[in-house]
Amino acid sequence: MTNKQTYSPTIDKLFLLADISMVVLVIINLTLLGIQLNFESQVMRNLFQEYIPAFYNLYLPIYEHFGLIDACFVGFFLVEFTFRWVVAISLGTYHRWFFYPFAHWYDLLGCIPIGSMRALRFLRVVAILIRIHRMGIINLRQFYLFKLFTKYMKVLTEEVSDRVVVNIIESVQEEVKAGIPLTGKIIEQVVLPRKDVLVDYIAHRVQKVTRDQYALNREDLRESIRVSVSEAIKQNQNIRVLEQVPMVGKTASAALQQSVYDITFQTINSIFERMSSEESRVVIEKITDGVIETLLTDEEDEKLKKTFTDMVIQSLDLVKEEVQIQQWKLHEKRK
Repeated sequence: MTNKQTYSPTIDKLFLLADISMVVLVIINLTLLGIQLNFESQVMRNLFQEYIPAFYNLYLPIYEHFGLIDACFVGFFLVEFTFRWVVAISLGTYHRWFFYPFAHWYDLLGCIPIGSMRALRFLRVVAILIRIHRMGIINLRQFYLFKLFTKYMKVLTEEVSDRVVVNIIESVQEEVKAGIPLTGKIIEQVVLPRKDVLVDYIAHRVQKVTRDQYALNREDLRESIRVSVSEAIKQNQNIRVLEQVPMVGKTASAALQQSVYDITFQTINSIFERMSSEESRVVIEKITDGVIETLLTDEEDEKLKKTFTDMVIQSLDLVKEEVQIQQWKLHEKRK
């Protein structure tokens, strides 16, 4: 827990100078550590002596007194660490005075003159660069190494997370196949609580589709009804008898045919037009609700259970296929 402090421009400049100095010192120290590791090998010392004698003669005294030289670096690091700790205490940067070493553990452990601990000094450079970046003096995002690190970190994160997700999905699929009542839980805890939303959506869609399709096909329906009524009347024996009546038979038959056609069309037309009304909406919702309730709660319908289980497994397969797509490769191709 920290308290943000507003430093004066002078203090900011001093801190910046200290940061830059520490970056230079740590880089020099790490460079010497790298060379020292090579010099500790007799083979490498012989190679340096044979092929780069000037460098060998220059570094040999450092190699022989490296412990003392590294102790001097450690002394500088400890002085800087102590100074920043005192400043943090005076400014109340942390909630308690002893929090600073825990927040900057890598600085403290990096001062231990042991090989594995010395490597932590690199984190000091990273921390200082991040601090300077936050001050707006440099922009790490423009550095090639930062871009490279970010790129491969994203690749690593995606690959690891994808494998974890795929393993979880495959585990769920195995449980569903084994008969563990996951589908029942999905119905009870996911689908049924949202049944009202599903009913409202289905009823709305039924009304909309009926209204739109009927408007487009109304004339075709009218013609189909006319043809059907005409064929039915021609095949009706009683109508044939009526047509035999002198003078009025054919007229009566034609009037009857037109009446049946008008009544049939008007009835169907009225039904479709009423489908858009609020009264019909209530009826559709009740029917839809009953159908969904029956489908989802019919425990004896094994075929439905198997169908729903297959749907869950196939849906998870689709999710798994999507997860396995390596987005970082697609990003590289787009570039």
